[in-house]
Amino acid sequence: MPDATDLWPWLELARAAAPPVLYLGIGSGRLAVPLAHSGVQLVGVDSHPQMLERSAERLPGTELILEGLERLELNRRFELVMVPSNILYTLERLRGAARQLAPGGRLAFELANPHWLNAGEHAGVRVLRFDGSEARLEIDYVLPGRTYTQAADISLIWPEEIDSFLSDANLRLERMFGHQDRELTSSPTYYVLARPGLAHEH
Repeated sequence: MPDATDLWPWLELARAAAPPVLYLGIGSGRLAVPLAHSGVQLVGVDSHPQMLERSAERLPGTELILEGLERLELNRRFELVMVPSNILYTLERLRGAARQLAPGGRLAFELANPHWLNAGEHAGVRVLRFDGSEARLEIDYVLPGRTYTQAADISLIWPEEIDSFLSDANLRLERMFGHQDRELTSSPTYYVLARPGLAHEH
């Protein structure tokens, strides 16, 4: 896959935080490389060795850690923990991400939007199965000279469930929003910003 060219909202969030930024699910660097080229200092975590090997080639000097989110404990804290892919869909993973936050820090993550998937067919995305909590998709990726299709099974968290989901990890919602210029329910994915502490705390 080509590197990302649209860095919103990650670049803005990263520049507003004290470095380094913890990137969970860094993969092969599709988003991390352009962020690093934009001056963002990253610490990357992924559970796939081959992905991290590729990131190490592309991000020399960047600290990369092989570990699953459920077991993650880095013994240091970060002002921003970012997760720009649909992997924080279990409470264990959410708690793993929350453990890395500094007091007053922010967790920023992206989730697949069940409202968008349930609305019907979309260009390049076919919903093969949808039961409210999980979906099976076929996704077309168009690259120069070729197109390939990938099947994916994903777990879903509805925006209406976010407050409860966060509170179970001792987090409180700061903001939830869709892609730029799109209503939340019509956005393919949605973004969640959360901070440590329960919603009723002041």
